[in-house]
Amino acid sequence: MKKLAVFLAALFVLSAAAWALDIEMQAVESSLIAKVGYSADAKELVVQMHNSSDIYVYKGVPQAVYDDFLAADSKGAFYVKNIKGQYETERK
Repeated sequence: MKKLAVFLAALFVLSAAAWALDIEMQAVESSLIAKVGYSADAKELVVQMHNSSDIYVYKGVPQAVYDDFLAADSKGAFYVKNIKGQYETERK
């Protein structure tokens, strides 16, 4: 029961954080990444990992990079090679 309560609390916090960013998040198939979202207007990519409640906001990400990210066979490998460390990042 305690694990369920912790899970639900974490889910609420993550949902609230994504809602506060006003960017819709979608689950992706990846062992590293749980959810991603993108704002074309702000050019902001939002990434949530499986092992953390933190949400990372990458600024100045072109639409083409986001599209390639979603199309990648390995989202985790694409993220590490093309996103992580390549853009200004804010952790929420």
